[in-house]
Amino acid sequence: MGDQTEEKAVTLQPLTGIVVMPTVITKEALGAMGKGSSALDMGAGFIDGVIASELGKNDKVHIVTERQLDALPTDAAGGRLAQMKALGAKLDSNAVLDITVTRFHERDGSDLSVNSPASAAFQMVLTHVDSGMVLWAASFDETQEALSSNLLSLGKARNRGFKWITVEELVSQGVKERLADCPYLQQ
Repeated sequence: MGDQTEEKAVTLQPLTGIVVMPTVITKEALGAMGKGSSALDMGAGFIDGVIASELGKNDKVHIVTERQLDALPTDAAGGRLAQMKALGAKLDSNAVLDITVTRFHERDGSDLSVNSPASAAFQMVLTHVDSGMVLWAASFDETQEALSSNLLSLGKARNRGFKWITVEELVSQGVKERLADCPYLQQ
């Protein structure tokens, strides 16, 4: 008997456009008293920059800034989905990409030696605004490891030049890999 692989065709929802919301920070990530907010704020801003660089030329993608979001009149009772629907209607889009950063720690050390490595975590969720259905989701949660701690990370170490990378490099790689996996951005 031969090895047979069955492929299932995934039916993608037709999208008129995708609104990319500004990256947010969860209250849980902030902890008590807003601890760690400056690093997380930097992380959110950095992720927004990488997203803009990667998706800015895509005609179906509309990147919304924090200022644009604040200027949009919303029904507070409707919550986040109502805000997404309003943005979708305004920008002729029926999907919204929401990004949440939960960790953004810079390495303590240099390219050659660290006391603590770069570490980051974020989630991406693409939601159909009419139905509220999640169309695609991806997460990233990585703390760079020494090659001697995990030989399975040889490919990553090779791609990174066998050095300790910054949190910006870590996040940039993670965002690009996740976006490359989104079938709605491949069209």
